[in-house]
Amino acid sequence: MRKFAIITALVSLFLILAPVRSYAAGTWEYYINSTDTPTTIDNSVTTAYVDTINNEITLSKKAVPNVISFWPDGELAYAVLKNSGVAIYMFDGSQMVENTTLSINTGENPLALATLDTLPDFTVATSTELQSYVFNGSGMVRNPALETAGLANALSLGTRENDIAGLVNGQYKHYSFTGSGLAENTILEPGVPLTNLLQIALVPDNYDVAVLEKDKVRYFNFSGSDLIENPALSVTGLVNPKAFCVKETGEISVVEGTEVKHYQFDGSSMTYNSVLSISGLTNPTAVAFRPGTWDRVVVDGNQLKYYAFDGSNMVEVPQLSVTVNDIVKGNTYNLQDVAQSQSYNPGLTDRVRVRARHDLPANTTVTWFVTADGTNWTESWRVRNDGVNTYCEVYDSGAWVQVSDASAALPENNTQELWVQVNPGNNVKWRAVLETTDNTVTPKIIGGAQVAVVLESDHTPNAPVINPPPAGCYATSTPTFTWMFSDNDLGDTQSAYQVQVRRKSDGALIYDSGKVMSSNNSFTLPGSTRPDQPSALWSSGEYQYTFQVRTWDSYDQVGNWSAPVDFCVIALERLRVSEIVSPPPGQVAPDPADPSTHIMIFNNMPVDQLPKVKAGAKVQILVDSIGPVDSLTSKFPYLTYEATVADGTPSNINPLGSEVNRWLIEFWTSADKKEVPDGTIVQCNLSGTTAFGTARLKTTAPYEVNLVKIEGSVYEDWMVVIQGRNRP
Repeated sequence: MRKFAIITALVSLFLILAPVRSYAAGTWEYYINSTDTPTTIDNSVTTAYVDTINNEITLSKKAVPNVISFWPDGELAYAVLKNSGVAIYMFDGSQMVENTTLSINTGENPLALATLDTLPDFTVATSTELQSYVFNGSGMVRNPALETAGLANALSLGTRENDIAGLVNGQYKHYSFTGSGLAENTILEPGVPLTNLLQIALVPDNYDVAVLEKDKVRYFNFSGSDLIENPALSVTGLVNPKAFCVKETGEISVVEGTEVKHYQFDGSSMTYNSVLSISGLTNPTAVAFRPGTWDRVVVDGNQLKYYAFDGSNMVEVPQLSVTVNDIVKGNTYNLQDVAQSQSYNPGLTDRVRVRARHDLPANTTVTWFVTADGTNWTESWRVRNDGVNTYCEVYDSGAWVQVSDASAALPENNTQELWVQVNPGNNVKWRAVLETTDNTVTPKIIGGAQVAVVLESDHTPNAPVINPPPAGCYATSTPTFTWMFSDNDLGDTQSAYQVQVRRKSDGALIYDSGKVMSSNNSFTLPGSTRPDQPSALWSSGEYQYTFQVRTWDSYDQVGNWSAPVDFCVIALERLRVSEIVSPPPGQVAPDPADPSTHIMIFNNMPVDQLPKVKAGAKVQILVDSIGPVDSLTSKFPYLTYEATVADGTPSNINPLGSEVNRWLIEFWTSADKKEVPDGTIVQCNLSGTTAFGTARLKTTAPYEVNLVKIEGSVYEDWMVVIQGRNRP
């Protein structure tokens, strides 16, 4: 298979099909529509709001946990927070009815409600102020003595007698009644850091406090001088709780999922009590205890459902339940929510990439995680807006590293840095964590006509298998190596390769090709074409090496290096003319002391490009040897003759048998133009011997090559002076 794919949204003509699983493509695509969402999103863990009408995923609107409250005396009456204000419901003997005399309009944006010490008094927080109402005998009136600007915009309220506490800007604030007004009382505020607060509660009949965080309820006992956390009375391990309430006995009920879970102290810790828990709800968002009982009112959508204990479990009491169509449901966003995909099975995979389209207001972030085994999540990358710029950052070695701006994460951008290595598995998923520090704005994952999320799975290529080199050593300094590309993704192909050659003795790198964009599975080691630069092999000072290769697949994923393969070279290279004595007109004379002026001789060099020399002129050549060459024999044939090799040459710069050497040879032809007419080609034939006995070096091309072309003769440089004398 090439890259296994599940296409979660495929538009074909007028029909939007359900996700198609295939072993041919390489992506799972999600458009956030009503067709692909049910088969893409895992609702059991997703807390973000998936809007298939507007094709976007956002933070959920923050639940308003304090929208229902009983009075401390336990009367069968409760207050409800509505969009327009507060409604008070009382039992008339047969059912709960609204007491319109006691209900009031608080103005816009009511956020939280709490009843005060005496029925029907209450306090309510709006976005601009705290309003407290008391009954004056004929109706409800404001009581400024129980109001404070410090609790404006509180998202949760708790009361005890005339004390009022609130959750303001993520902080717990407690105000005590002084006899004339409210003043902040820090002694009754927890002295430890609180994070991601959702709701607070003042425990009736004492000074204890409980707070709801995103995964637990923390309980604080009052010591007489401050609040001390009591882990034994805390509830941990919660998953996306929405609201809670605390009974005067310290029992706790938590809204989690579609259930109201009840917890009691068993002598050592808080334990779940299924009998006193409430299940079968649709969308519960708030709960309140009726003091002195286990009875509770649960806000479930627009319904206030009253539950009582019948001796065996909690049952709804319809006549004590009401429907409130305009109950407050929240106007701000959660600070954090999660969207997670269902599982896809690509076969065993170990590399995953997710890309997505975002809308990022200031101070928002979306962090992406991926898994292939369904259990171990890898933090991959995030996009964020710091109020000035947007960023796309990858998580690398415990730190965030910027790649580019947020556009790097778009599905149409092939950002390679977003690929991550994961624990192998066949249970591929993505998870997005949406966050904001401003609860009035939300980051968005956006789809619709364009794909919102693209998930890809891939295997890195296997280490290539190098085809074995020939027996013995290569007789060329530019050997060719071949290998086999291998990838567990059937049909995947090589897109690039990289080779390295190292010295065998110590592993020193002597050649690195870098990444070569090619599907070829062969490589010829280049030699040097410059007269003043030795080859990489010769410069290493040795003749035994190792060769390695690694490959990239069609998704540009790089695999591991192959196992190193040993090879050796015994060869001659870089034949060049280093001196021409008395060159003919037009021929530049190389300087023996300046290698950059030497003339390189290549195989199949056109004769009109060969250096020109005069018949009979001395020519000096240099050639490099790789391998322990013991001797070098040189011949320079032309027509039916052979040039004369100068005594003492070939000479070598290193001792005979050295692993690398450089040889100097001088020769000249006859100067007779009858024997060596213009246009004669002088060839070069070099052969060497080595101590390896059967490994005799007989160079082939480029060393049985045309070397120089004759033009003129050194006789032309001679001038005969005839002298005489007078006879006496």
